[in-house]
Amino acid sequence: MNKTRSARLLIVLLALPALLLPAASLAYILFKGAPALSLEFLFSSAAGSGFGVSGGILAQLLGSLLLAVGAVLVATPFALGTALYYHLLAGAAQRRALNTVMNILQGIPPIVFGICGLIVFVHLLQWGVSLATGAVILAAVILPMLVLNSISALERIPFEYTEAARSLGLSHAAVIARVWLPQAWPGMLTGLLLGMARALSETAPILFTATVFSGVVWPDSIFAPVTSLQTHIFYLAQESSNAAAIQAAWGSAVVLIAVVAAFALLARVLARRAERHPVFLAQRGLT
Repeated sequence: MNKTRSARLLIVLLALPALLLPAASLAYILFKGAPALSLEFLFSSAAGSGFGVSGGILAQLLGSLLLAVGAVLVATPFALGTALYYHLLAGAAQRRALNTVMNILQGIPPIVFGICGLIVFVHLLQWGVSLATGAVILAAVILPMLVLNSISALERIPFEYTEAARSLGLSHAAVIARVWLPQAWPGMLTGLLLGMARALSETAPILFTATVFSGVVWPDSIFAPVTSLQTHIFYLAQESSNAAAIQAAWGSAVVLIAVVAAFALLARVLARRAERHPVFLAQRGLT
């Protein structure tokens, strides 16, 4: 009994820092950023006024969302295509290689993608610092996660569903359109929301490829630059001698955390609903 209590105490002591440190950090950010929050701060734009030190963050919020949505739109077709190749055409060796490559890509620092984007898209292809460049770079960052999530979503479909469809003479395209996608979409949608949350969390890939400090509310085209909350916070945090800039940085951090948390929580809700989906229940033998 004493050994059991000691083991439990040790586990609790090891777990406490993992629980308390993030909670304390979040509480501190909320404490510092809450005074900056207001309707004017959220729904007005400071473009062209004080380089974003004073005024609102509407332009930055819109820019962050545009980059995240663009990244998901660019990455999704490639992620789905890779997952379908994995299940339809790849052999055992190819599947192992694909899993290895995706896991390696997930471990590459995002700044590396940003540097590659700066060299290839900004300079060689002459896209410039733009929404398009940022969306493509963020798409490369989130692509491995979307691929692995799509593979997992398709793997949840019971083999009997596919066999029944093929026994009816359905082609690969018909099996995908009529069986796989209708059954796998909850899991895939969860992955897309997590991908948006990941894209909203990245600063380094877009720092030199997509964003400017201020002067933009809405880009004129996909080849125009945007502002974003991530880089806005980065720039303001360097103005340590300017109290207004630091206050705006804290407020922007609170908003960014709230937006990322909203997408993550929505993904969690959809994941729980997906667990009640007929495919998941059939896989667990509960239907």
